[in-house]
Amino acid sequence: MTSKRMIKGSGVAAVIIVALFMPSLLSYNPYWLSILTILCVNILLVSSLRTITLLNVISLGHVGFALIGAYGSALLVMKAGLPFFLALILGGSMSCVAALALGYPFMKVRGIYFAILTLLTAETFRLSAYYWRSLTGGTYGLLGIPSPEPLALPVIGAIDFSDVSNYYRMTVVVLALCLGILYLIEHSHISFKWRAIRDAEELSQSVGINVIRYKIVNFVVACFFAGISGSLFAHYQHGLSADYTSRFGALTSIYLLVYLIVGGQKSFAGPLIGTVALTLVSELARPLKEFQPMIIGAIAILVILFMPGALTGLPYQIRSWFRSGGMEG
Repeated sequence: MTSKRMIKGSGVAAVIIVALFMPSLLSYNPYWLSILTILCVNILLVSSLRTITLLNVISLGHVGFALIGAYGSALLVMKAGLPFFLALILGGSMSCVAALALGYPFMKVRGIYFAILTLLTAETFRLSAYYWRSLTGGTYGLLGIPSPEPLALPVIGAIDFSDVSNYYRMTVVVLALCLGILYLIEHSHISFKWRAIRDAEELSQSVGINVIRYKIVNFVVACFFAGISGSLFAHYQHGLSADYTSRFGALTSIYLLVYLIVGGQKSFAGPLIGTVALTLVSELARPLKEFQPMIIGAIAILVILFMPGALTGLPYQIRSWFRSGGMEG
């Protein structure tokens, strides 16, 4: 068990180190650094979405809480003059508060009703941002969002986050910290209660588990990290828009769910693998821009039909194919 943990820990450390050195490996190509930065933001958003699925429910409005984090963080920096890293935490906290306020009525419903409720809520958030001109810029959008202020470190010196490579590295560090916290939560007693509720809600309640409380905690945790991802997105893009084709539209929620399904909902690494794989596919299919949604949809259908364990379960599936082939031989 200890050796497995060491191997797993070494693998995670290697991935983080490679990610931090990607700007050098890509010769500081601004285009690919931009892709990688948004990729990191999406991984965090999909990972937080997976936390909700631990209760066996699906949110189609998770991007709405990213919107709260994005606009909240941007406005705190632009209008209240707060430093970025404080605004980052407060942006996530705003999403947290919204989730806490909505948690009780949301967690009283199940299945498709929960999905529809979250979708309508996200659309309400988006339309509020779209028409609230005095606060969010309305239809014109919120422009001029500043980069994080330079950070002075003892040995390294001042780090200028207006540089794309430095912002990307900062995003990698924030992503690693957030995923580490989510991993610890998922392997704590709280996650055990979540899984018990998922498998047998009535039985869990009968043995003394406060089902609604633990559901709300799950929702609040997931939405906090969605808000963090929104803040990272806002200060990288330097502008926000809330029209239906924007980052915060319903289509984004569908893509997030597809990333999760393709990567594997049951594995903690599923969001990372699914987001990376489909982002690469999208980039390779960029010349076929109008067919990108069809390609992504076709991949999702093939994974659902022929890969029950999704991409994270592919090595085990290949191993079982070889074993069954060997036994038949």
